[in-house]
Amino acid sequence: MNRLFGTLIKQANNAVNRDADKFAQRLGLTSVQISIIDYVSHEENVRNIFQKDVEREFNIRRATATSALKLMEERDLIVRVSVKQDARLKRIILTPRARNLAKQINEYFNQTEERMIQAMGTENKNIFRNALKQVIEELSD
Repeated sequence: MNRLFGTLIKQANNAVNRDADKFAQRLGLTSVQISIIDYVSHEENVRNIFQKDVEREFNIRRATATSALKLMEERDLIVRVSVKQDARLKRIILTPRARNLAKQINEYFNQTEERMIQAMGTENKNIFRNALKQVIEELSD
């Protein structure tokens, strides 16, 4: 039996991560940090963003999100602010430094998305997206 799909998905994921790492390094950040900045910058005007939202968006475990957000706080990229309803909940807010980087980061992700669509062809885009969503749903715990 040929295990081609798992290998190809892993190789594609590695290629995307390496490309993001190269871009992030130019900004003095990591690929995880630019992804979180991009996500928060798009969502924070619509609703409050909490650690649980980051965990869900990136399909990462609580400990991974905690360490990433803690480091981002130490590097003056985010602040976490308690909400009135529940002091245990900490809203994630971008700092002015992160907001300045958000436009470049958004531009990078838009260009990368375009490159991926060009590589697979627009006719395959929806098929590929749906197939990946099904794989994620099937294999997620």
